[in-house]
Amino acid sequence: MTDKYRVVFASLNDGIAASDAITNLSQRLKIPESKVQAFFANKPLFSPADKEKSAKQIKLLSTMGINAKLQAFGTPSSTTEQTTQGQRDERLFGALDYITSSLIRIEERLEELEQRLPEHPVEHTEQTPEQWEGDELFEELELDSPAPKRSKTVQYGLGVILIFLLAILAIAIAFPEVIAF
Repeated sequence: MTDKYRVVFASLNDGIAASDAITNLSQRLKIPESKVQAFFANKPLFSPADKEKSAKQIKLLSTMGINAKLQAFGTPSSTTEQTTQGQRDERLFGALDYITSSLIRIEERLEELEQRLPEHPVEHTEQTPEQWEGDELFEELELDSPAPKRSKTVQYGLGVILIFLLAILAIAIAFPEVIAF
């Protein structure tokens, strides 16, 4: 079994305002500013991970002027109930990280699809043969069929998946005993 570590806030570099650090970190990680503020109040920002991944997280924070340190996670407890609760919390953090990253990927995909769609539907107008002289020039060309009209089915499907994942997240947070892994 590998050791798990948690990244905890230590301090800010000189010349870095707390409000600037909160804004920059929330934009970089695409998370709410309240979660970053909780991190500055010694709440976990990342789920427990191995030492290498935690070191990368610390390096990311240091590039933004935030000093952080590693804290060992999952020390053996004396009671089984505390161990079970700790394991449940660890699994919940892992699930929340997975859901958050999935939501970010879905959001990026939706933005990509949205950029591909034209703003105004393209209307094809047929031109009469009298407008063109020398139709024989066009007979040599292989013309592609017009592109099929795009629908928003994919966007709606991804939206439904997003809502479904948010509902699962809400249930997991509100009723952690219902979601037993």
